[in-house]
Amino acid sequence: MKKVLVIGGGIIGQFTAYYLSKSGHDVTIVDDAPKMPPASGGNCGLITPSHIVPINSWSTIWKGLKWLGKADAPFSIKPQFDRNFISWFFSFAWHARNGSIANAIQIRHELLQQSRILYEVFFEDEPNQSEWKTNGLLYACHTEKGMSAIRHEVALLEKHHLESRTLTKDQLIELEPAINEKSIGGAIFETDGWIKPGQLLEDIQSINRKNGVTLVRSKVLDFEYSQGKIQKIHCEDGTHDADEYILCAGAMSQPLARKLGIRLALIPGKGYNLTTDTPIKNQPIRPVVMLEKMVVATPWETGFRLGSTMEFSGFDLKLNEKRLNALKAAATDYLAIDLSEATFTPWAGWRPMTSNGLPIIERSQAFSNLIIAAGHGLLGLSMAPATGKLVDGLV
Repeated sequence: MKKVLVIGGGIIGQFTAYYLSKSGHDVTIVDDAPKMPPASGGNCGLITPSHIVPINSWSTIWKGLKWLGKADAPFSIKPQFDRNFISWFFSFAWHARNGSIANAIQIRHELLQQSRILYEVFFEDEPNQSEWKTNGLLYACHTEKGMSAIRHEVALLEKHHLESRTLTKDQLIELEPAINEKSIGGAIFETDGWIKPGQLLEDIQSINRKNGVTLVRSKVLDFEYSQGKIQKIHCEDGTHDADEYILCAGAMSQPLARKLGIRLALIPGKGYNLTTDTPIKNQPIRPVVMLEKMVVATPWETGFRLGSTMEFSGFDLKLNEKRLNALKAAATDYLAIDLSEATFTPWAGWRPMTSNGLPIIERSQAFSNLIIAAGHGLLGLSMAPATGKLVDGLV
């Protein structure tokens, strides 16, 4: 049995602690929430084995440059003279090559499939109120360009034996009456599911606590190390030591790693959401991706969320009202719902984005007792169980 300190209490950290504790290790999580709410609680709750393709592409780069200065654009790059961002951007462009994308697709596919299987086991074995659903994810398209993109996606998923199919306009609206007449068609990715992410975080924290995991609410300030090993960490509440250290603090893994002299090719990508704790009248029965706007509507029995957008603006959590209003505008453009009486709570959080579309899950070459598990981008929730299992194996 080892004494293991997990830095970061988001969904990656929680699943890492879950599997480590089940293997008999003495586990402590150090996390400064609620000062820094994890991105895994603010996403749209999608579990997406279908998301095997990274966002690296010249099309993505072109869109980011084209939308420079457009405050309500679904994808935004804020010009910044930051060495880490510039290095990341050039690396991102380098990994837009076909060979790099093919490699990322294969690895992402394996991680996502393994996580999907582990989620089934987890929800069978553990008490939870996470509203786990497995009846697919819908895409709605307003343009022929959108339909062409979704046909290409479906063809790729078929090659990887992932259930999906395109839908005509009538088929789409029959499956989801909340979609209005503007859509010309779409698709259903039947391999996907969804949950209420904030509730899942509460559930797994409770499970971990019962399994003996200690949660310390404190901010990591610095590391003490010598001869290639971390000796202890300094936090606001004092010092903590361990045999093994797991760095899985999402986007904050990058500045924390720099305290150890480690440069991670990882930057924050800010996402937004609007959430109501009561269902919307006539809300969809399953999540809907509004393809051209890159916005997702997720329904739950106990609420409703609009989310998405990607903003590369550094470590900035200020709420952009134009972006939040764009979420509502997309919903009313694609869905036959009335949001005028809904009371939404806004949120923004940092997704940890690597330049090659792959998470970093490895033992550090600089420190023999440090494992890094970060950079899951948009797929932290979808890859969390497999990541926890891999880290448990490394320990």
